[in-house]
Parts: sequence; C-alpha cells; structure tokens
Amino acid sequence: MGRSWCERSLAGSALAVACGIAAIRAAEGEFEGGGAWSALWSYDEDARLSFFGIKAAGDDWRLHGGGRLVVDAIKYGYANARRSGVEVDEAQLLLEGGYGEDLAFRVQPDLLGIDTRHNLYDAWASLRVCPGATLTAGQIRVALGTEYATRPEDLPLIGYGFTSFLDGRYDWGARLDGELLARSLWYDLAAGAGHGFGVDGQDLNSPQFSLRCVAIPFAATDLPVLKGLFGGVGLAYSPRYDDPLRLTTPLDSTVFTTHDLRGDDAFWRHFELGYFWGPFRCGFESSVGAVNDVPTGGGRTEDMDQLTAWTAYAAWNLTGEEVAWRRGCWVPAPAASSRFGRVEIAARYSNADVDRRLFYTGFTDYDPSTQEVRTFTLNLNWYPAGGVRVSAGWVTTLADHELTAFGGTNRDSALLLRLALDL
Repeated sequence: MGRSWCERSLAGSALAVACGIAAIRAAEGEFEGGGAWSALWSYDEDARLSFFGIKAAGDDWRLHGGGRLVVDAIKYGYANARRSGVEVDEAQLLLEGGYGEDLAFRVQPDLLGIDTRHNLYDAWASLRVCPGATLTAGQIRVALGTEYATRPEDLPLIGYGFTSFLDGRYDWGARLDGELLARSLWYDLAAGAGHGFGVDGQDLNSPQFSLRCVAIPFAATDLPVLKGLFGGVGLAYSPRYDDPLRLTTPLDSTVFTTHDLRGDDAFWRHFELGYFWGPFRCGFESSVGAVNDVPTGGGRTEDMDQLTAWTAYAAWNLTGEEVAWRRGCWVPAPAASSRFGRVEIAARYSNADVDRRLFYTGFTDYDPSTQEVRTFTLNLNWYPAGGVRVSAGWVTTLADHELTAFGGTNRDSALLLRLALDL
C-alpha cells in the first residue's frame, strides 16, 4: 500500500502547482469572494463556473472542482521504525456539485493511492426523495460515529481515534438518511457490497448493513446551553465476515494487525455523546465488536467478542467562531472573525482493548500487535485564510507490549507540523 518519497512528491506537485496558480490569480484580484483557494475552480452565487478564468452560465446548477493537498514535517521518537522528515500525506482531486436542493454528486480521486482502494475516496450521487429522506448510491463513507463521519478538513485533530478504525469504512453501496421531528432526530441506513477499504486503506471484502440514529433533543427549544447536546447509537452487521483487523496511531504506526479473520458473522455497536456551544465542542464515542464462530483449528470455533475501543475529544476556537453539528458530523466552521484568522486548540484520548484470544489462537502475535493501547493527541490549528490550515501537533502512544514499530519499546512520541490546502 505504501509509496516512495519520490512518488509522494510527484503526486503532490501537480496539486501544489494548481494551488499556486490559484493563489496568484486571487492575489492579483481576478476573482472576487470565496478566498484564494476558490480561485482555481468554483461555482459562485451568480451561477458562474470558473476554471482558470473560463466562465459558463447556469441556472440552478452548482459545481465545484478543486482538491486537497497535505504536507507534513514529522519528528518521530528516536526508536520509531518510521523515518522522520517531510512528506506529502494527502493529494486528492475533487469534483462535486448538484442541481437545486434535490440532486448532488461528489467524486474524489486519490493521487497517492495509499489509504484507498483503486485510488478513489467518494464517488456517489444522491437524490432527495422527500424532505425527510435522501437516497445516495456509489462509493460512500460509512461511519457509525461523528468522528469518522467528519471529513479530515473539518476535524480539529490529526487523524482518527481507534473507534473509527474498528468500524469505519468506505464501500460501494447505498444509503438512506434524513432529518425528522424538526431536526431533532437524524437517521442513516446504509448497505455496503463488501468491496471497500478501512480507515488506513486495507481492503475490506465483507458486506455490511448498518443503522445509525442520533437524537438532538433540545434542537427545537429556546435553551441555547442545551441545544448543542446530542447522543446516538450505530449498529452494523456483516452476514459473512472475512476481513483483517488493523489499528494504527494518528501518525500511521501500526499497533495491532491480524490476517483475515473469518467468521459466520460480525456485529458492531457504537455509542456516542456530543455537545457544542459557541466556540466549544466535545464528544465521546465507544465501539464494541464481535466476530462470531471463528474457526480456531481442530474443528473448534470461538466468538471473538471483546473488540473494544473508546475515544474522547474536545476543541475550542480561541478566536470565538461558533461551531455546529448537523446530519451526523461536524460541519465546516465559519469564516474567521478577525483578519488574523481562526485559531483552534484540540485534544483527544483514545484507547483500544482487543480480545486476547486472537493472540493465543494464532491470528496475531504480541509483536507487531499489542492487546491494549492508548494514544493522546494535542493540536494547535491556525486558519489564516479560507482553505488554508497550519497545524502543530503532538501524538504520544503507550502500548501494553513492546513493538517493532516503536523500536522494541512500548511507547512513542512524535511532533508534527502540517500544511493543508483545500481548494
């Protein structure tokens, strides 16, 4: 799944050149509104499509073409097996749009091919069939909790917690979702064909059916302190399970991995509680999974029913911009309230505890895997302009067992400086 430093650099260079052209044209005043990064290719409120200055008329159509480029400078701990340095972590293209409020589509190719299957993230089209139901089909992101449902550009932290690794995926399939009861209840029904990939790009071949419901009980009230409280549950079922389990840290060090885990079926339960008010947001998520009737040799089977993880996080816009949650995820933050830009601080703690029977039945070993692991992430983010984010982060990990990934030790700390451009 990996790519050389050269391949990463070349893949990111094309997008970087496009970013530079867009920034120069915006700085020269050729485009009004939308910030520097919408100058490359965007569809404005006056229904004009622009691509390097070429415009076409439209009525209710909206269209946006751009991409995402992430460049990291990382200093790993002295014993970490990964090499410190500068690398292109993400390089993506993006084409999205729709017609009115009823039709929408999104296509997001991955130029690196590290964290995807067939170099593709989103590839879907959706139709609102009624005010409380939208049907989407294609390659979709399937999330049982808010953290993984939120796209990286809108998440205040580096990477994802272990709960997202346990039950998050992309897959070809369909979903039906909508808001009910004056937006106080949101539901998401999804079915995946079993030709997808997990958070770190590993192939997932098990079909999955899932249901997620989130209640925002005070959404329609005049109680501002309570309007941002929400809680939800997600359930997922695979009638035939034949996939690996893999956990990595937010900076991609593997701390748990198995070969394909075959069982009659698998079931995941995901619980969450979240809150936002003004510039503050926080959340707690817990995931519990089970793979049933796993053959362990000699005609015996066992239920691997202790696949657990939990994550807690919080973030604060120090410059005062208000945050919001809707339709299962954190929505993009508003424009900065000052000319200096938006400044945000965020922290996350995540813990995973997997079934020790996976070790003594031979599905994994205590190196490269550990039975329990916890990681802490601290972020300081600066958004100087629309589509530009500079992050300084610290990630520390403590495992129960010594791992080759950490140079034969059971702990690691790393520092990161990230530049992310979202057109």
